[in-house]
Amino acid sequence: MNTNITESYETVAKAAGVAATDAGQLAVNNLEKLIALQMGAARVYADAILGNAREALQVKDADTARVYFEKQPEVVRTLVARMTKDSNEALELGRTYADEAQALFRKSANDLGAVAK
Repeated sequence: MNTNITESYETVAKAAGVAATDAGQLAVNNLEKLIALQMGAARVYADAILGNAREALQVKDADTARVYFEKQPEVVRTLVARMTKDSNEALELGRTYADEAQALFRKSANDLGAVAK
């Protein structure tokens, strides 16, 4: 009797350990993707801000000021488009993670249920 209990416990513990490892790997992989997205976005935004600041420092007269200010709507449009793209990518990462996590949890529940029987 004790042997059966011990074997059952070990089987359930092993299945739970596999499920926990899978969940951890899923979380780390998705966190890595999100960090990469954020770091890429931060780099693009920093480059845009610094480039715009450099251009502003080149304004020396009315003509260069006019050219600089005429470019600003396009600078803003470009940044807003990038922000929209980055936001959509982040949302998609979240959706994908949620779908993968739900599938993993269903599989783990089924595996643990089968082991418990």
